[in-house]
Amino acid sequence: MAKKVAQKKTAKPAPKSKAAPTKAVKKPANPTGKTAPAKKVPAKPAAKPKVKKAAPAPKAAKKPTVATPATQPKPTLPAKKPTLPKRPVEAPAETSIPATAPSSPPPPRDDPYPDRPTMAPEVPLTVSAQGSPGMASRGNSHPANILAVVTCGGWPVTDLSEDDFTIMEHFEVPGQVGPFSNNITSFRNAGSGAYLLQVRPINHAPWMPGHHLAQLLVSSPDFRQGQTAVKIIVR
Repeated sequence: MAKKVAQKKTAKPAPKSKAAPTKAVKKPANPTGKTAPAKKVPAKPAAKPKVKKAAPAPKAAKKPTVATPATQPKPTLPAKKPTLPKRPVEAPAETSIPATAPSSPPPPRDDPYPDRPTMAPEVPLTVSAQGSPGMASRGNSHPANILAVVTCGGWPVTDLSEDDFTIMEHFEVPGQVGPFSNNITSFRNAGSGAYLLQVRPINHAPWMPGHHLAQLLVSSPDFRQGQTAVKIIVR
């Protein structure tokens, strides 16, 4: 009888090992029946979180080095002078000054009206004047006459001089080359408040026929004022 040949039993394949983080690897069949050890798969390292670098702190400014001055000897102060006691100052004796009311300047010694009263400062001068051609006529340059009478409060003003009179010609006659403004050639004080003035055109200009109108201004030494109009008719 033929002998039965015993068939060798093949070993069962090893069960698949389960790896948690890695994939399963198929293992080839081992004909010897021995189980090969599973290969270890290295796990991937975890990504490190990026850390921002802090900005470097500002460097502190260096303090300037101050040179220490050399020690100098302290100056010696002069000795104080002894203070003498002050003498008491005597107050000046009070002197009484008589109060005098302001008044206008006294009249001159040769005033023909010494009994006239003192006028208040607000009383002005009263001036009246009349003009006469005299020797003045057409074509010549002879002086014309002006008679001025000056009063204050009805009393004559007798202490005026030529500098206290100002004359200005207005409305010049056609053809007249030069006016007689402020060209007083003669002045006389009658002593009774009347004054005689003579005028003629400046630069010896000839007179032209017509009515020559002028303004006469008067001021007194005690700062009073007055004025009037003058007309000189030349034919």
